[in-house]
Amino acid sequence: MKRVLAIVLALLMLVATLVACAQPGDDDVTTTTESAGGTQGTPSDTTAPNASEETTLYVEDNLPEDLNFSGTTISILYWEDVEEPEFEVLEQTGDIVTDGIYMRNLNTETRLGVDLNFVGTLGNFKNQQNFVSTALNSISSGGEHDIFAGYSMVGATLAVNGYAYNLKSLDYLDFDMPWWPDSLISQATINDKLYFASGDISTNMLHMMYAMFFNKQLITDYDLENPYELVESGKWTYEKMFEMASGRYADNNGDGLRDADDAYGFCTADIHYDAFFTGAGLNTVEKDSSDKLIISPSFNSEKTISLLEGICSFMWDGQDGYHGSTGEVFAKGYTIFTLDRSYMGLKRKDEINFEYGIVPVPKFDESQTNYVTCLGFPYTMYAISIASKNVEAAAATLECLASEGYREVTPMLFETSMKLKYSSDNEASAMYDIIRAGVSIDVGRIFSTELQNFSYSVFRNSCVKNAASTWSSTYKAADRIMGRALDDINDAIAELN
Repeated sequence: MKRVLAIVLALLMLVATLVACAQPGDDDVTTTTESAGGTQGTPSDTTAPNASEETTLYVEDNLPEDLNFSGTTISILYWEDVEEPEFEVLEQTGDIVTDGIYMRNLNTETRLGVDLNFVGTLGNFKNQQNFVSTALNSISSGGEHDIFAGYSMVGATLAVNGYAYNLKSLDYLDFDMPWWPDSLISQATINDKLYFASGDISTNMLHMMYAMFFNKQLITDYDLENPYELVESGKWTYEKMFEMASGRYADNNGDGLRDADDAYGFCTADIHYDAFFTGAGLNTVEKDSSDKLIISPSFNSEKTISLLEGICSFMWDGQDGYHGSTGEVFAKGYTIFTLDRSYMGLKRKDEINFEYGIVPVPKFDESQTNYVTCLGFPYTMYAISIASKNVEAAAATLECLASEGYREVTPMLFETSMKLKYSSDNEASAMYDIIRAGVSIDVGRIFSTELQNFSYSVFRNSCVKNAASTWSSTYKAADRIMGRALDDINDAIAELN
C-alpha cells in the first residue's frame, strides 16, 4: 500500500509543480523582562529537519518486518492546545495533511501490532507546568503513559528531572535516518545521552520555520530589487532588507497616528525578533570540548551588538517599522515585508488578497555562507516515560511514527500544501527548500525553561524596548543566571542513566 501511495504522491507533486496554485497566529512565548535562556549549528553545519529531495523522500525504516507487539496499548500524553493538527485524527476528511496523519497512525498500529491511545492535556507555553505535573503523576501512578509529546521546551524539563529514558540506550530508534533532524539530535545529545527528539514526527516543526514574506506588487511599485534574486546571489542581508523598507511610511487614514492601517516598509511582533538572531548564525548556548553546555561566545559578540543596533535603529528611530500584529498588518496590503512563521500563509489565506513572495530570514552580511532558519517554539518534543511498562514497544512506536510521518505527512504538508497550495509562484516554492535546509536548533532555546527563559528574552527584549545602548549591563545580569543554570543542567544530566 505504501508503494502505491508513494507513486500517487509523486504524481500529485508533479501535477502541482506544473499548475502552481496562486492563493493569496499566536499562542507563542510571551516577552518577559525578568527572564531569558546546545549548540546551534553554524550556518555551514545546518541541515534540514527532513530531506526534501525526491531521491530520498521514500526512504524506508529499519524496523523488522515481523515486529509485532500483539495488541499492546501505547499511551501518548500530548499537549492538546497544540497550534496545528499533529496527534489523533479519528477519520479521513479529504484534508491532505490530517489524512496523512491518520494514515501515519494507522500504518504504525498495523505494522507494529499496537493500539495508540492519545490522551490530551493543556501544555503550551503558559501551561507547561500542567503538562509536567501530569507527566509526573503518570510516573507516580506506575506508568500510566508510555510517551510524552509536549511543547518544545518541555522535553528538557522532563529530562533534567529524570522523567525520561535515554533514547540512545533503546533498540529500534535510528537517529541516523532523515526523519530525525541532525541539527536537533546532535545538539540535544549531551554526553551521548538523548532524552527527547523531534522531526517529521512533529508537523508543527515545519509550520514553525521562520521566513520573510513580501508584497510582490509593492516591490514592483517601488521599483525595488527582486528578493528572490538577492537570495540567489547571496546579497539578501538584514541591512539590504531594511534599506529596501526605508522611506515607505504613509499615514493612510490621515489621523496623525502610526497605526495598523498605515503603510510601512516592515512589520513584526515581539516574539519574532529571535529569528534575526538565529538568522545571523548566532548561538546562545553551545557545547565545549568535554560535551558540557556553556554560554556561547557569540551571544555577547560584536556581531550581536551590531545586529541589535541595526534592528533598534530601523524599528524605533524612524517611522518605517511597525511593531504589532504581524499577519494582520501585512494582510492589509500596505506593508512591503513581514517576518513570521511559514504557516502565516495558511493562517491568513482568507485575508491576503494580493500576491506575496517568501524568502529566508536575511543573513547578517554577504560573507555569511548560508541562510539560517529559526524555529518558533510551538512544536513537539517526544520522550519515553521512565515508568513505561512497554519501553521497547514505545521506542518502536516513536521510530515508526517518525518514519511514517516522513512518507505520509511531510510530502502533503511541505511539498503540496506549503510549497504549492500556499505559494503564489514557483520561485517561492524553491525558497521553501532553502528555508527548510537552513533550519538550525539552538539547544539554549530547547532548555529555555531551565534557563529561566534568558536564552531568548535577552536579545528579544532589547529589540522590543529599543535597549541596544544597555546591552552590556543586560547581558551581564543574564550571564550570571544562565551560568549557574547551565551548571545545574550539566550536573543533572551527568547523574542520569
